[in-house]
Amino acid sequence: MKRKVARLRLSPNEEAQLIREEHKRRRKLRIQQVREQERYIALQIRTEVQHRRERELQNLAEERKEEWERQQRKKLETLQKLYQDNLRVLGEGHRSAKENELDWEAIAQKN
Repeated sequence: MKRKVARLRLSPNEEAQLIREEHKRRRKLRIQQVREQERYIALQIRTEVQHRRERELQNLAEERKEEWERQQRKKLETLQKLYQDNLRVLGEGHRSAKENELDWEAIAQKN
């Protein structure tokens, strides 16, 4: 035997209330989804900014190191040139002193 299931009809106020509640539920769900999406986007932006900052710091460190090495090479070249010039002057001084050295033997024979 088949039973007849009686379907109750909602009143217009009840129907309107259910519709409002469904809209409210969907709105809350959408707000939660948007907030989650915003958090994810913010995390991506923070990560990218951090990576960019690290790359810039690394580039700056490399530039500073290269500049320091250039300065050190220049100082070394200057010091080597100065050393060679001093050696040359010292050698000239020795030669000059040897040329101007008194010939004691010749002086002794004259006397």
